[in-house]
This record gives sequence, structure tokens and C-alpha cells, in this order.
Amino acid sequence: MKKTDSAGIAFVVLFALLVAFFPFDYTGTSCITWTGFVWNKLGNFGRVTTQYPYIMGFMKFALLATFGEMLKHRIKTGNWAVTRLPMRVLVWGFYGIVMTIAFSLFAGGTAVMMSGNLWFSTDHAFGNKLIFAFTTSFFMNMIFAYPMMLSHEWFGQVIEKGKLIGGAEFFDAADGKVWGSFIPKTILYFWVPAHTVTFLLPSEFRVLVGAALSVALGFILTIKATKKA
Repeated sequence: MKKTDSAGIAFVVLFALLVAFFPFDYTGTSCITWTGFVWNKLGNFGRVTTQYPYIMGFMKFALLATFGEMLKHRIKTGNWAVTRLPMRVLVWGFYGIVMTIAFSLFAGGTAVMMSGNLWFSTDHAFGNKLIFAFTTSFFMNMIFAYPMMLSHEWFGQVIEKGKLIGGAEFFDAADGKVWGSFIPKTILYFWVPAHTVTFLLPSEFRVLVGAALSVALGFILTIKATKKA
């Protein structure tokens, strides 16, 4: 463990404390108010997320997903520094907004299907909640996850090369085994179950958990790849 690793540990602890003791609240006025660092069962965090979903979605992914990318780089190379960090923060923040839209879009679509004759439902509240969570996760990952990951990979190559690249150049550099086999398996065996759990949560916490899961998966896969190497 290096001395710089303490900064990574501090980031995780401080982020968790910031969410738990979120110092802002929305009380129905036109803007958020400072409340100080108080514990109220994540109420502040939930209300601000509900009122400002895109800003909060941007911040969650800009912080957590960028940290996850730096963590993978640390495991692979031994240091935390990644090239063009501000660009990576902006790209991840953009995907935080995209994920906020996708979570709402697929959850709303599933709810509409279940309210009519288009999908399954039960007479039990938890049964319906579980069907809703699995269905939303399944359709979101089967329809949306792969193109989202592929587009982020394109942004990654653009950042690394410092220029816009075309489709031919992008696919020449892409690993066929990763995108033809590994990524689809990850979607099916990790993301569908993980997002099923995510969609069991209140809507204001789903994007946060999604960002945290991306960090966890990246860490696990990087450790596995390092051990194999």
C-alpha cells in the first residue's frame, strides 16, 4: 500500500459521510438551503436528488465513476494519475445524466406495462415490486446497456488519442473477445441481478447505487485480470 492510497480511502469515507450527512435540503422553495451536516435518514439527499435529478446524476457519476476509473488505473499501473482527468470527469458526468434518464424511462415503461395487460402482476405487493425490479433491470440492460458501454468506450479512445475517431478506427482498436463475449456475459450475469436489487430501492437512490456498482464491478474485474496476468 502506497502513501497515495490513503487519499483514495479518504475519498470513499468522505463521499459516504457526505451522502449520509448531506448538508443541503429542498423545502419547497425555489432553491436548496444549507442545513449543516445532520443525520436525518438520508432525507436531505433524497429530496435534493428528486428536485434536481440531472445535477445530482452528473455529480454522482462524475465523482464515483471517475474514482472507479482511477482505482482501476492504480491497480494496473501502481499509480492513480490518469491522462486528461477533467475530460474524463465531464464524460462520466454526462453519462450520469444519461443514466438518470434511462433509469426513469425504463422504470416508467415497466410500471405502465404492469398497470395494463402488457406484463405480469400478482396480488402481493412485494411480488409486484420484485417483478417490477427484475423486468426494469432486464429490459434496460438488454436494450440500453451494451450501446451505452460501447459509446463510453468510444469516448475513452477519443480521450486517450486526443482526437475524434471514426467507426473503422474505433472498431479496429476494440477487443473482439471483450465486446463479443465478455461484455454480454457481464450484462447478463452481473448487471441484470445487480440492477434488480437497485430497482427495489426508492427512485432517488437508484442512480447513486448504479454509480457505486460500476466502481465495484471495475474493481473486481481489474483484480481478476491482474491475478491472471
